Amino acid sequence: MASTPDLNGVIEQLLYQQSGYWLAAGGATLLIYDWLLCLDREVKYVWKARWSFGKVWFITHRYAMMALVIGIVYGMVEPV
Repeated sequence: MASTPDLNGVIEQLLYQQSGYWLAAGGATLLIYDWLLCLDREVKYVWKARWSFGKVWFITHRYAMMALVIGIVYGMVEPV
């Protein structure tokens, strides 16, 4: 005989899942907010500087992380 899932357990799992969605969205929001706050200095000190290992490293890691976080949040959102 198949057992029925515990309703309280299902509700608790859904709440944890929803909390994860909100935390991921909040993290992505803070990342974008930080990027917008620093954009003028980034253009001034990074984009206008000559190409070097440090510049390539900074740009690669900054935008790879942003793409990763946005991709994770986008992947977590299920169509309604």
